Amino acid sequence: MKKFFVLAALAAAFFSFGQASVFAQKELAISAIQGDGIVSPYEREQVKTSGVVTARRRDGFFLQTPDDKVDKDPKTSEGIYVFTKNAPSEDAAIGSLISITGQVQEFRPRAANGATLPLTEISMFADRDRIQVLEKSVPLPKPVEITEADLKENSITELEKYEGMRVVVRELFVTAPTGGRVNNIENTTESNGTFFGVVKGVQKPFRGAGYDIFEYVFLSKSEKEKFQKEYPEVKLFDGNPERLRIESLGLDGGTPLDVAAGTTLKDVTGVMHYSYNTYTILADPTARPSVAGYESTVVHLPAATERQFSVAGMNLENFFDDVDDPGIKEDIVKTDALNARMNKISLTIRDRMQMPDVIGVVEAENLAVLKRLAEKVNRDAVAAGKPNPQYTAYLDEGNDGRGIDSGFLVKASRVKVVETKQYGKDDKFSSPGSPEPIYLNDRPPLMLRASIADPKSGEPFAFTVIVNHLKSFLGYNDPKRQDAVRLKKRLQAEFLAKLVETRQKADPNERMILLGDFNAYQFSDGIVDVIGTIKGTPAAKGAVLNPSEDLVNPDLVNLVDLITEKQRYSYNYDGNGQVLDHMIVTANLVPYVSGFGYARVNADFPESYRSDAARPERYSDHDAAIGYFSFDAVKKPK
Repeated sequence: MKKFFVLAALAAAFFSFGQASVFAQKELAISAIQGDGIVSPYEREQVKTSGVVTARRRDGFFLQTPDDKVDKDPKTSEGIYVFTKNAPSEDAAIGSLISITGQVQEFRPRAANGATLPLTEISMFADRDRIQVLEKSVPLPKPVEITEADLKENSITELEKYEGMRVVVRELFVTAPTGGRVNNIENTTESNGTFFGVVKGVQKPFRGAGYDIFEYVFLSKSEKEKFQKEYPEVKLFDGNPERLRIESLGLDGGTPLDVAAGTTLKDVTGVMHYSYNTYTILADPTARPSVAGYESTVVHLPAATERQFSVAGMNLENFFDDVDDPGIKEDIVKTDALNARMNKISLTIRDRMQMPDVIGVVEAENLAVLKRLAEKVNRDAVAAGKPNPQYTAYLDEGNDGRGIDSGFLVKASRVKVVETKQYGKDDKFSSPGSPEPIYLNDRPPLMLRASIADPKSGEPFAFTVIVNHLKSFLGYNDPKRQDAVRLKKRLQAEFLAKLVETRQKADPNERMILLGDFNAYQFSDGIVDVIGTIKGTPAAKGAVLNPSEDLVNPDLVNLVDLITEKQRYSYNYDGNGQVLDHMIVTANLVPYVSGFGYARVNADFPESYRSDAARPERYSDHDAAIGYFSFDAVKKPK
């Protein structure tokens, strides 16, 4: 970790204002302006330089040294972004060799709150800044190939040496699909053209355990010393610097490239930029990559056997209906759009999930729309020549301001419901910054007690399912909101742990399954150990900023921990695969576990699939978790 401490020190060393500059009188090479570190040695100085215009954007252009004039230092970039605020002038035409003057700036987006590496650029929107065309129709510099060798440092600054330069990845393996903006009312999307990948041969990046490196590196010296003293055991997550972010709409003339995870693209060419704490290739609109292969991530889940039953968790993502509810601020979905969503979900439940016996759902608006979904699945099953599952809907209203709630779809053809009960709806707590106590559970846990008759003996196999939708990460690292958000996440985890412990003490034989969107990883993120607290294995006080006591005994088991590592994700965020949707069981149910996995229908597919009602993919942004349980306990070896 020493290199990260040095990085922060170097960054701080160059944050002071420079004196009046004379450098604009003498031309400097782009490599000299960039320097061999993350911050230019000429920050805030007026400079003059020249190069070939390689690409244009709405607020600037990229300039690069001609191939025959580059320096011999591999640590200094030969390219730079020139910020013009508005559309650049026609003098900055692609392929023109030009001379410019401007001020060197280190740009950081305000939204990042300083927790980001800077982007070195030349700002030239003042009256004194000029462009002089030296030559037109000059060949563009050849793109530098990005290879595995460039990623061996595992450092968040390792691609700084190519900032602003033309680059190419000969084979890029897509690890997170193209995103987009969703119109829930119309059930349509607009592609944002952005996806993530790695150089072919590099492993898929996953969110790892520990405190995010970008939250740590930019702490002040005194804050670091305090951090190390109070939390000596906190791990650091390196951010997976091997990730490459690709923007197909990042340059003028770009068109969206919609790709699924598992796609291999050949010759991804563009300009190296830096956005959202990730080195980003702004794809060249004139050199569109070709598809060289596709490795489907779809896992064909089996139907439960006669000696098994299956339980699933689904995040339906903003599953609103077409009726205006004056009590909440919800999207009023058009009927055709709602029918299209239900068709996609029905396809998923019937074909990809093999109609689980119990489905815990989150983000459904109300019981009425969940009943409509149940009826849709039942009709579709019969129409497809399958037995009627007789799904029945259960849902209790919670406290969420948008009206999204948790519920169940239960296969009445096989499952006998004993009881449903919501917990913690009225619980409140004192939140930092709030004058009055606020609700602890926006979407309170909903419990289902049920049984299924053993086909062999006829005896009921009793089990309990609790569906959960915990506080999201929104505001988690916002200095103005983080104390309130982190406290709420910790208290919600402790509430659920206490609920489980109370039930275990009351009935040690109760077999419980906790599922849903926990908005937490399977390990501690160094801030709050949500899942560890629920399981009864909380991180030690020196290993997490907001520790919890051990509240559960015997401990629970997260089925995510039992599957292969490459399948441990239900969601993709900024190119990192991560588990947010868990299935946690009591120890007495573990001998009956016969399988667990995710139905790959959402996280690996582009948002552009959402509007296609004929295919299941992308009804949501989360993959559904499915657990298989046997009526026969597996005997432990003696």
